[in-house]
Amino acid sequence: MPETISSHDLNTAMRGTAEIALLDVREIVAYGTGHLFAAASMPASRLELEVERSIPRKTTPIVVTDADGSISARAAMVLAAHGYTSVCVHEGGAQAWSAAGLSLFPELDVPSKGFGAFARRYGQPDFIDPAQLQSELADGNNILVLDARPRSEYHAGNIPGSIAAPAGDLVRCFDDLVSTRDTRVVVNCMSATRGILGALSLVAAGVPNPIQVLHHGTRGWLLAGFDLERGAERVAHPPSEPALRAAVARASRLLQAANVAVIDSATLRTWRADASRSTYSIDVRTAEEFATAHICGARSAAESEIVMSPLHYVPTLRARVVLTDDDTVRASVAALWLAQMGLWEVAVLRNGLVDMALISGDEDCIVQSPPTATAMTVTRLRQLQRQGAARIVDVGTSDEYARAHIPGARWCSRAEISAYLSNATFASTTVLTSSDGAMASLAGHDCGDAAYVLVGGNIAWQHAGNELTTQTSEFVTARVDHWLASSERAGDQRRNVMSYLAWENLLLDDINAGSWTPYTNLIWGAQA
Repeated sequence: MPETISSHDLNTAMRGTAEIALLDVREIVAYGTGHLFAAASMPASRLELEVERSIPRKTTPIVVTDADGSISARAAMVLAAHGYTSVCVHEGGAQAWSAAGLSLFPELDVPSKGFGAFARRYGQPDFIDPAQLQSELADGNNILVLDARPRSEYHAGNIPGSIAAPAGDLVRCFDDLVSTRDTRVVVNCMSATRGILGALSLVAAGVPNPIQVLHHGTRGWLLAGFDLERGAERVAHPPSEPALRAAVARASRLLQAANVAVIDSATLRTWRADASRSTYSIDVRTAEEFATAHICGARSAAESEIVMSPLHYVPTLRARVVLTDDDTVRASVAALWLAQMGLWEVAVLRNGLVDMALISGDEDCIVQSPPTATAMTVTRLRQLQRQGAARIVDVGTSDEYARAHIPGARWCSRAEISAYLSNATFASTTVLTSSDGAMASLAGHDCGDAAYVLVGGNIAWQHAGNELTTQTSEFVTARVDHWLASSERAGDQRRNVMSYLAWENLLLDDINAGSWTPYTNLIWGAQA
């Protein structure tokens, strides 16, 4: 059995100076009901797929937690089987933590949202409320609204007339987007964090224009009774040479103000070879740029994702995080905020795409020694389908299943697949599938000889000329991996959104009262 650690000792370790990774292995819905401040969500159902790239150093001290200790021991044994040598279980999980008088936090991305509240308090951005913005836009005033969210969120619904400039593109493309020094710039996001950090990035970079933040973002806009524009395609393009020169100079000043190191490729190689520390390489360019060419071993965290969801990419506290792009601007903006969160040692890589070995393609999930399972080919599955003798169960993510799945397939959480198959009698052959077959292979190992696994999953099904469907969806277990935003939850939507916004407003006080606050005010010259 794995070693255990008490809540008291874990609390001490979390506040220390040594590296530690705290993994909450519950599904995301359970995690979102209340978790430890710096606990990374890594559901046991996806552990084998995620852990190799999320925690690259096998000697990293890892603590596994859950609600009550009921699933942590098995997860710890999975980690040990993957070669991790310093794994222990949090005694009693979140329930014991709360019983010890320590705080749990609901929702997701608490460290970044708490830091957004911290930046609001100490950076003191200038806010504009939705009614005033709508009135001034209607009057034709010299205002430009820049949307700091990822392009997909902007496309789904934006302030009418606004332009998408995700994360570092606000600084990188500023001089091309803003034509005169008199133009007032309003930075927008969904509710708070990205708008606040985006606006403060511009202020810290020294742009000459007046900068404001739309209070409560698109959520506030909707609450005020105004409509969003849907399907807009106005996005910031790569900057012109004059705009890029200005942006690089501003980015350099940001790094100096925040005391963030700029390292060369030789230093990165030395850090990567250091067996005593963890070093993460994070590429903050777009997913398309990353796929074209990126540093071997880097992870893609495009359009502010490393700032909004840092624990997803870097669950190891106090690790080194090296941010990369093509000209240092987007990396510098991300580094500015990540460094001030106070949870990692942050640096920016200079000329990494020139001096380092590059590869192309998307990130691949890493499964160490995939478990064997009884395989079934696409051809054989089609034969069984035509005979009405196949029961297909998709064990990938429920979001992927909802977007498209093999006709007739039903969805089941991997966490429940063994119980589902053992509690039901099927006359037909059961075949497990998932997007690329990796999760299905793991689930097939869980089930023994109770099911076959489709080789290559849904991707192989399509490559063989078969279609996927969005129809006849059937979820046989709860969608425990599908987190709902406040505007998507059951009940009064307006009340749900207002409750969420109130939670964001009070989050920093909750963090200060119930946990240690690692945030550091580097660009405003003070500490919390």
